[in-house]
Amino acid sequence: MDEVDFISSHGQTVWHIPKEDAGRSLARSTLQLGDLSVIAARTGRPVVGDFRPADMAAGGQGAPLVPYGDLILFGDPQRGRILQNIGGIGNCTILPAACTADQVTAYDTGPGNMIIDQVVLELSGGQLAYDENGKWAAEGTPDQAWISEMIQHPYFSLVPPKSTGRELFGAAFAAAFLAGGRERGLSSADIVATATWFTAKSIADSYERWVFSKYTIDEIIVSGGGAHNETLLSMLSELLPGRTVARASSFGMDDDAKEALIFALLGNEYIHGIPNNVPSATGAGRRVVMGKLALG
Repeated sequence: MDEVDFISSHGQTVWHIPKEDAGRSLARSTLQLGDLSVIAARTGRPVVGDFRPADMAAGGQGAPLVPYGDLILFGDPQRGRILQNIGGIGNCTILPAACTADQVTAYDTGPGNMIIDQVVLELSGGQLAYDENGKWAAEGTPDQAWISEMIQHPYFSLVPPKSTGRELFGAAFAAAFLAGGRERGLSSADIVATATWFTAKSIADSYERWVFSKYTIDEIIVSGGGAHNETLLSMLSELLPGRTVARASSFGMDDDAKEALIFALLGNEYIHGIPNNVPSATGAGRRVVMGKLALG
């Protein structure tokens, strides 16, 4: 730890309500596990974290947070790009060629690996936590009629900026999805293939609806755990003809480390008092310095 100046930790999101839901008496709120003081006490290093509340206090949704880093790391003067992270939830940053910070848009596309992983866990009797390289999905056939029904979920018609999480696409959604596959008599491979195509389609359809009519996009750069799912990437490419779909590693970035690097960057900006949110992505009314500090 002697070479570490500070730690920047986003934590694990377990609750995120970006907009008040009066019908269910839910206030705008967010909660990430991984308390900064505990990390600081155990490492002896200053820890920056709890980024989302500052943006929410300024009227934003507190998400997505990575567009600031995406612009710095991947902005290009000539090529329009979409940075698509596929973690539990899918989120994208839109970087038109030669764009500035106030031209960046971003939003959560919907489920990432979340549904696929939960379905695989259940179908394997707890033996598999994910579909390695998309091998199981590759053995099945997606149920396109069922996917056409699921893609009508209200979240997909919401206008960006928008964000989502386990509240919509977590365990309850996955359980209903799995039950629906069994009711339709689908094999395990077909269920996994359907979950994978549904995820790919939710991403591609969001581009068609919100991005391609406004911006010229040349490349879709994928990172996160989903970048290792060959079947998911193949489905994305099929759904996005004429555009390059590539991993972040093709651009010199570790597919699994992009978000970690960006949160280190966000922490560094906090320490130096530099605004690190992107209001055009989160909906905040102004630029703010996101983060809090716990001393080691």
